[in-house]
Amino acid sequence: MSSRLEFRSVSGEGSAQDVQFTEWLAGLKTSGSNLLVTGDVPKETSATFSRTLFGQEQRTRVLALTNPTASDANSHLPVEPDSSDTSIIDRRTEYRATKSNGKTDSAPGVSRESLRSELISAISQYDDQNGGFSPAELRLGIDSIEVLSEGDDIVSLSQFLRGLTAIVRGVRGMAHYHLRVADDDPLVEELSPLFDARIELRKRPGLAEQRWHVPDLRETTHWVKLS
Repeated sequence: MSSRLEFRSVSGEGSAQDVQFTEWLAGLKTSGSNLLVTGDVPKETSATFSRTLFGQEQRTRVLALTNPTASDANSHLPVEPDSSDTSIIDRRTEYRATKSNGKTDSAPGVSRESLRSELISAISQYDDQNGGFSPAELRLGIDSIEVLSEGDDIVSLSQFLRGLTAIVRGVRGMAHYHLRVADDDPLVEELSPLFDARIELRKRPGLAEQRWHVPDLRETTHWVKLS
């Protein structure tokens, strides 16, 4: 996911910050992390990147699908959706919006409270079943948090995300939350402080790329091809 990521520098070469970045990433895997994934990209690009973030090794995975235009669960996961260590929370049919050019309008639909309850229930069930989680064992992903904003209800959305990110850190898990809007969208600026880092995606002809924005290091990486 990150082995080829390097920070930008005047010379165009990797900087001394690259070592800190590697150490910082290792720290996230130990203490837990929450990552915001941005970019006005096709749903297929988001789904492909989710597969990377969910990881290939033995993991406990919880996927929440909220946007009715999102790809099916098997597109987001590196394992079969019906695996015993995988939980799918599919709330796509609840979103009462009209489709237009593959996107949805801002009409409310998915209940944040019910989604929160299902996510907590799934995490708790696996926590009890496994006798706790090892660092980075729990992987959680939400395909589209913009549909949870209910228009301009940013305060409630922030509270929802703040509570969920705290739960993920509490079990030393790793979670990613897709916000499929342009990285300079005001909603990105509003929500970014709630996360450990922001991963910006972009799609160019024949090529999908990522770069990381890391507030702790006050740096942004080069663009690299999605792995």
